Amino acid sequence: MDETSLQEKRMRAIFIVGTGRSGTHFTTRLLNGFEHTNDPMKGKEDPNLLMDIANAAIHHRLPSRNSERVYRHRIMHEDGVFLDQHHPNLFFVNHWSTLFEGVVFLYPQRPIYQTVASMLRHRGVMSWYRYAKGWRQRTINRIPYPNRFLGLEQFSDVQSLPPHLLCAHRVIAHQKAYEGSVAMMNGALRSIDYVSLVNNPLEEFSRVFSAKEITRLGKFSLVEQPSPQSLSKYKDVLSEKEVAEINALGRTLYG
Repeated sequence: MDETSLQEKRMRAIFIVGTGRSGTHFTTRLLNGFEHTNDPMKGKEDPNLLMDIANAAIHHRLPSRNSERVYRHRIMHEDGVFLDQHHPNLFFVNHWSTLFEGVVFLYPQRPIYQTVASMLRHRGVMSWYRYAKGWRQRTINRIPYPNRFLGLEQFSDVQSLPPHLLCAHRVIAHQKAYEGSVAMMNGALRSIDYVSLVNNPLEEFSRVFSAKEITRLGKFSLVEQPSPQSLSKYKDVLSEKEVAEINALGRTLYG
C-alpha cells in the first residue's frame, strides 16, 4: 500500500462497507484476528444503527445525530481500532470521514453473482424490497427513484424484476457508488479482494493496509479458517441461467 497523507494520521476505525452481508461479516471476523481491534458488537450489527443508516441510504438523507453520537464515542473514546460493519455506510464515507479523522473504509470486491447469492440467502437483505413496496403507499417521505441504494430507476422495477436481478441491480449500483467516491477520499476508501482474503488473509490485509497501519493493528492470528469451497456456494442458490443473466446485466450497465 502506497503511503498517503491518510497514513500519517493515527488509524482509529475501520468501516467495512458494500452490499452483501456475508462478505462484510467475513471481513470483520478476520479483522478481529488483529490484537488491537475493538469490535463492541462481536461480529454482529447494531440493529438500531443498521436501521438508521440503511433508512438514510434508501431515503437519500444523512444518518441521524444519534448514530453520529454512537460513532463519536466508539471512535474517539474507546481503546483500539474500532470495527464497524454496517455496510450501507458506503453512501456516507465522505460524511463520516469529515466528522472523524483516521477512519479507513474497506469495500469487499467479489464477483456480482457471488454477492447476489449471498443476498438471496439473507432475509434481512431481501426485506428492503418489501419495505420499498410498503413505502410506495405513503404520501410523504416516499422512497425516491432513481434510488441509489436499490439501484433501481423506477418503482415498477421492484414488482417486475425477478429477485436475482433485483439484487444484481443493487450490487452494480453499489459498485458504481464505490467507484464514484474512491477518488475523492484521499486513500481512505479502499477495495479488498474477497477471493484473496479467502486464500491468504494476512497477505491481503498487508496489501490493503500500510506498514504503519499493520503495526497499529498489532499481531495477527487466524481466528477463523477460510474455506475456498465457500467461493462456489453460489451454485446452491443460482442456476446457470441466472448467473448468465446477472453477468449480462453487468455488461449492459457497465457498457
